[in-house]
Amino acid sequence: MNFRSMVPVDVWRDLVDRGRRRTYPSNSVLLAQGESPDCVIALVDGLVKVVQSNESGDELTLTLRGPGEVLGEMGVLLGRPRSATVTAARRCTGIVLPAHAFRGYVERHRLETVIYQLTVERLNSHERLRADLAHLPPTGRVARVVSHLADEVGYPQGEAGLLVELGMPRTELATMAAMRRSSALVALGQLQSAGILTLGRRRLLITDMGHLRAVARGEELCGVKSSEDATPAM
Repeated sequence: MNFRSMVPVDVWRDLVDRGRRRTYPSNSVLLAQGESPDCVIALVDGLVKVVQSNESGDELTLTLRGPGEVLGEMGVLLGRPRSATVTAARRCTGIVLPAHAFRGYVERHRLETVIYQLTVERLNSHERLRADLAHLPPTGRVARVVSHLADEVGYPQGEAGLLVELGMPRTELATMAAMRRSSALVALGQLQSAGILTLGRRRLLITDMGHLRAVARGEELCGVKSSEDATPAM
């Protein structure tokens, strides 16, 4: 679910037509945590990473977002500083709309309910993820995170499966799963050994979504080779 999927085509087009198109190189910052919300960005191409920092400076990758998302909308509507940093996981194209123009756009198309529904769904999704991770074993944690990312940014590849572009090292999945990097890499290797997914460079191809969902629910992983054979290279 993203903003574009929740509004009519002409409403999305109105947003795109009213803004200024801008290209963001890989690793560049689109929005910074704590900054004043002076605009929103409608993502029309690319992949972004949403990261939140705590008072100690530790960073947690919250999720990935793809085309069709509107970034920074809640800060603009509530008049509050940005709650997270959004960076380009790979080259992105966005439509930048000033805060006052976006507020007018929302009012003109009566999108308050849509924004509310989208925000609640995102919060619920994040809370469900955190709650699930609290009781799952290591492989289940990684499966749950991969399942979450598949829902957010997965692209069907026909009979081949579902492609998830990470745009970041696989070790960052460990921070999302609240576990050590070495344990996350072993878990990824086990999922690959079981025929659930194939590991690529900053991407995953999910070949057995049903099995992945089952492991993400805490069910036993089937068809795993020895841990030595299952451990992927960095």
